Amino acid sequence: MTPRLKLALPIALMMARAGAIAANRLTPQECHSYPFQPTHGALTQDDLARELAELESVGYRPSLDNYSFDISDARARLNAEYARDCLPKGSTASLPSTSG
Repeated sequence: MTPRLKLALPIALMMARAGAIAANRLTPQECHSYPFQPTHGALTQDDLARELAELESVGYRPSLDNYSFDISDARARLNAEYARDCLPKGSTASLPSTSG
């Protein structure tokens, strides 16, 4: 396998995965778990991985942004997704805090 192909294949797979995640709606299970709901106890590595995956699904790029101000925009988009998929239509309930 050529070096270019070795580099291009993982990048293509990551982009395809990100596109598939972005196209999906939040499931009821996701709506009722971290980062949308507080945890009961300490955060686990799985909780943090799930939060990062959710942020990446709305455009956050940690490898490029290095925890820049873009995370605020990503959290706002994630909250909008939560409101669209998880809150009852016409609800005025407040969105969960994802600041961490």
